[in-house]
Amino acid sequence: MNLFAVRTERVSFRIWVLRTNKVKILTAAEVAESFSWSAKLGSEYANCDGKGLFFTDPEANCIDLEYPPKLERLPFFARFLATVGYEARDFEGGLLWFTDWGVWSSTEEAVGYRIVEGMHRAAGQPKSFEAAPGHAFRADELQDAIGMLLQPMVFGWDAYYLPHWSYGTHQFFLHVSHDSFVTVATRTREFHDRIFSLLAELDLHPKPGHELRMQRFCRIPSPPVNDSSR
Repeated sequence: MNLFAVRTERVSFRIWVLRTNKVKILTAAEVAESFSWSAKLGSEYANCDGKGLFFTDPEANCIDLEYPPKLERLPFFARFLATVGYEARDFEGGLLWFTDWGVWSSTEEAVGYRIVEGMHRAAGQPKSFEAAPGHAFRADELQDAIGMLLQPMVFGWDAYYLPHWSYGTHQFFLHVSHDSFVTVATRTREFHDRIFSLLAELDLHPKPGHELRMQRFCRIPSPPVNDSSR
């Protein structure tokens, strides 16, 4: 497939998201399939290995953030991170994908499952939490996306959040950890440095990404080996 065809495939997917009446509820397999175009476009977009997201750009980096100590700051935290580095008006849709749950109390987490399933029913797609952990939001559903992003933070699940914008390519995605922190995976040095400073100014205490997160979310391809013996 040539580059023009790949870009056409990506545009067609984004138009499909924009034209759907409401958020599209996806199985894990459908989430992975929605990234079939990204690996063909090089390092400008996030990639998916079926289990999670990652960047391959040589400048990819990570920022770790702990949750705010005051509970009432959590909605602000989620809202700010959902559009960090951008204006809300440029949101063109996004993906929220739960990847791990059941780590903590099943009784407490069951409340979260019911909330998410209620959101599924409201969207006219009554699928179970386990069967459909992916959510593709429209351009006019930023508030819905933020509401869904809050759920893994509150109930202790792992999740990915990848926004799309009206211009440019992917600059970041979020990984919410069940251990009460968020990793902002960034694609370019300029974007990383800019939002690190912004997060520090807001007293959100950003830290350089842990080595394990760097290995997981920033998979820079090794340069080809030059075998001079041949």
